[in-house]
Amino acid sequence: MTLYADVVLPLPLDQSFSYIVPESAQKNVKIGSRVLVPLGQRLLTGFIVNLRKRKLSQVLKLKEIAEVLDESPVFSLSFLSFARKLSSYYYSSWGELLQASLPPSFILKSQKRVSLSTKGKTLLRGDELSGEEKELLGYLKKREYTALYLKRKLKVKNLSLLLSRLEKKGLIHIQEDIEKIRQKTAPKTPVGETQLEMDFSLDARSLEVAGQITRKIGDQVFLPFYLFGPSEKRESVYFYLIKRILADGRKVLYLVPEITLTQSLTEKFEKRLGEKVALLHSRLSEKKRELEWRKIKNGEVDVVVGPRSALFSPLENLGLIIVDEEQDESYYQRENPCYDARKGARFRAKQEEAVLVYGSARPSVSAFFWAKKRGNLLSLESEPRRRNVKIVDDRKEKGVISWKLEEKIAARLNKREPVILFLNRRGYASSLFCSRCNTIPRCSRCDIALSYHKKEEKLVCHYCGYSLPKMDNCPECGSRMIRERGIGIEALEEKLKTLFPQSCVTSFATDLTRLEQERVLHNFRRGKIDILVGTQLLAHQVDVPPVFLVGILFPETILTLSDYRAGQKTFLTLSQMMKFLKDDERAEVLIQTTLPQHFTIRQAAFEDYISFYKQELRLRRLMNYPPFSHIVEVLFQGENLRSVARKSREFSEQVKNEAGDIEILGPALASVSRVRGVSRVQVVLKAKRKKTIDDVLVKVLKTVKLRKSILVYD
Repeated sequence: MTLYADVVLPLPLDQSFSYIVPESAQKNVKIGSRVLVPLGQRLLTGFIVNLRKRKLSQVLKLKEIAEVLDESPVFSLSFLSFARKLSSYYYSSWGELLQASLPPSFILKSQKRVSLSTKGKTLLRGDELSGEEKELLGYLKKREYTALYLKRKLKVKNLSLLLSRLEKKGLIHIQEDIEKIRQKTAPKTPVGETQLEMDFSLDARSLEVAGQITRKIGDQVFLPFYLFGPSEKRESVYFYLIKRILADGRKVLYLVPEITLTQSLTEKFEKRLGEKVALLHSRLSEKKRELEWRKIKNGEVDVVVGPRSALFSPLENLGLIIVDEEQDESYYQRENPCYDARKGARFRAKQEEAVLVYGSARPSVSAFFWAKKRGNLLSLESEPRRRNVKIVDDRKEKGVISWKLEEKIAARLNKREPVILFLNRRGYASSLFCSRCNTIPRCSRCDIALSYHKKEEKLVCHYCGYSLPKMDNCPECGSRMIRERGIGIEALEEKLKTLFPQSCVTSFATDLTRLEQERVLHNFRRGKIDILVGTQLLAHQVDVPPVFLVGILFPETILTLSDYRAGQKTFLTLSQMMKFLKDDERAEVLIQTTLPQHFTIRQAAFEDYISFYKQELRLRRLMNYPPFSHIVEVLFQGENLRSVARKSREFSEQVKNEAGDIEILGPALASVSRVRGVSRVQVVLKAKRKKTIDDVLVKVLKTVKLRKSILVYD
């Protein structure tokens, strides 16, 4: 009897393909295995998601699977179900999501090798060939090349078409080489029994909260909770729960937003679990990532720690998922396949019937709202910590640095105490402009002003890296009156060096290489830097020694973003920056801003999350923003703006015709309308229920033949 397999491929398509399973593989083939299948003229790695004995249609002529690559499935049925639900929620490709779940070495790498045939050698001597045909065959005269190499060397508009034509004429041979990586069941590494010793002291409130959760852990059922409180208290509860779950013989997944946070956390586990902990993230070498993945798959690991990609680790018998620092936007992957690991954790915990614990001292507004509404909010919070905070109105100041901040810095330097200052703008100035004709130099590939970097004497695009030498004359009117607008971190560093010439002033931003960044932090830890100036990147670093003075300049720049979460982002950014302050009554924060009365800045300054949440929620209710609605942003992209605009209008009209309960905003140019030469037009859909949008989008998106990204906010 013929056996048929439904296979999903790592392509941006919401469909599976049917293939015949070869008779030789029918006994061993399983759902969740990788297979090599033909698609057009290509061989692709796919994943079996269903097996059946009945053909779906008698009309279609099906191809056979070229090869079954696994002796045992790489994905369990439970994992396949979870990945399908997640991809559907974010309108992503199931196949692309499954591919992203595997180590890179598990994806077959193929390349076409092109060589000259005997007939081709003969015709090359004559005049029967076109110019581009002769050029290509001339390249192949000495030896064979890969199609990728030929594409780089030859300026041919459609190389694939040319190769296909020459192959049909018998002038060349094309051979597809595939590097096969087989996932075999590796023998388990023997692991000795390790006593789990976690002596984290819990205060009375933390013990009560931990008890509330553990009392509900019995049969395998999905249990969601939200821990609201300081990181030290949350961590104590986490480890208490981990001890209980591991004692029951189940596994733990611990998600953190930043890769930099994983190492210290892993060390804490390893001291108590030996080798039963795995670290999984994108910065691991290909070999190390595969090794860690195999350890997890073989059941040698009890705990997996990592950022959002660790959500897809092949843990079985999962009993607990922890999502710490839930508020961090790093959990959202905006490149295809798009997904939010925070929502993904809920899907996976539900699928595995596991306990799910989110945690934060500054939750995202939507998560906090739903935790309260569903009754699973557990507070570890005591009274807000009151810091010595001074807010300076920059509108009354003349220079880059207010006189008050200058005075505070001088006082700390006199005591030989280091200072940390934050300004979230790279370069020397956000742009240059001509005061005579108001011309602003812009990127030729992106719709954005070029930032001025004085150290390199360059104008740089922070989206694509395009750069120009600094302009002394206006390109439009020839005037030499070019001025800087919007001070950056380089200008702040320059001003500080002028004010405090005897002090060592150093900046920390993404313009430095990783090695240079590490050197700066190392020198600061050793006391070699008096004033450390950083962008938001510095706020994400760990092991930076706290100081007696933290200065924050112009945090309101985030409030100008066209984003309904701008207030939340400003609150979180300020909170992150203030964490570098010493826990000492003499320590102080100075915030220099043009919006000193804005509730976001004031409540962040005094760490009053509850007051911020109430005001922000009131604003969102008024504007019908999440959590009171669901928003889906469809971002259309293409090289031809007219074509992109036309197709986005057609899409918008189709959505209007399909549903009356969806508010449609746009189509309109995106806030940055062109990036790397690609034009971007957005359509925003808003509805009370996400299902209302789903019912329409699933139908309409099938008709859209255009590159797009879809972002979901709820």
